[in-house]
Amino acid sequence: MSAKNAPGVTTTAVALAEIWPRPVLVAECDPRYGDILAGYQQGTGDMTKGLLGLAAIHQRSDITQQVYNFVQPLSPGSEARLLAGIQVPAQAAGVAALWEPLSHLLPSLIVKRRPVDVLVDCGSLHSAYAPLPLIRNADLVLLLTGDHLEHIRAAHDAVQNLTAHLMAARPYADPRWRLAAVVRPPSAQRHNSRKAIQHTLEVDTIAEVRHDERVGAELLGRRHLPGGYLRSAYMRDVKVLQASIDQQLSRPAPAARTGHLSLPAGHGEAAHVG
Repeated sequence: MSAKNAPGVTTTAVALAEIWPRPVLVAECDPRYGDILAGYQQGTGDMTKGLLGLAAIHQRSDITQQVYNFVQPLSPGSEARLLAGIQVPAQAAGVAALWEPLSHLLPSLIVKRRPVDVLVDCGSLHSAYAPLPLIRNADLVLLLTGDHLEHIRAAHDAVQNLTAHLMAARPYADPRWRLAAVVRPPSAQRHNSRKAIQHTLEVDTIAEVRHDERVGAELLGRRHLPGGYLRSAYMRDVKVLQASIDQQLSRPAPAARTGHLSLPAGHGEAAHVG
């Protein structure tokens, strides 16, 4: 997710899924609208499979055994799967009731006796109908941020907001253990270093995924993916990010807290991901 305007969140989720080493599902839960059916799939996907169909079932019955009936391949021939999102913002209110049950169902998803990892595209933190239950119950929340000052300031505020939500879900666990940042610099030129951003945000900044307009356009369907795109600098960054995610998830959990966590005061000028 991102602090605002979701720069690159969907692109990053799609790229991660296509190189993920285990069974994986992308759940497109951005309440503004989904890009993948019209973008990456170029309209070839099944419009009846996704959050809208699942929400219709949820109105009249339990969806515990229904989720995987509403997924489809992320792309033709892909082993990754997609739970497609809404197509226009006006549909957000109709699917918001899914966030709570999905927050419990997705972490335990098993298909053909194999657990499925789930990448949830939450879009922007400040969107109406943001999927906060999914954020609160996530194993790891990634905040995508640019490296300009205005991006870092917004991300710093988002870290404090997310910390409060994670504390509410698990009051005796360190919320920042489940929160990490990913920097998305616009090019090879850096405005603020990853180390400086990590210092400001006070959460692990686990990777950089450099913006690549060409590959980003390809992943969102505005161009055809060329042969060898997996060897691009962008996809190399994504592979490093995937390894960093696995490393974060494999860390031993810190000891339970017995007191109150002191949240940092807001910074005036900060030099801090979907």
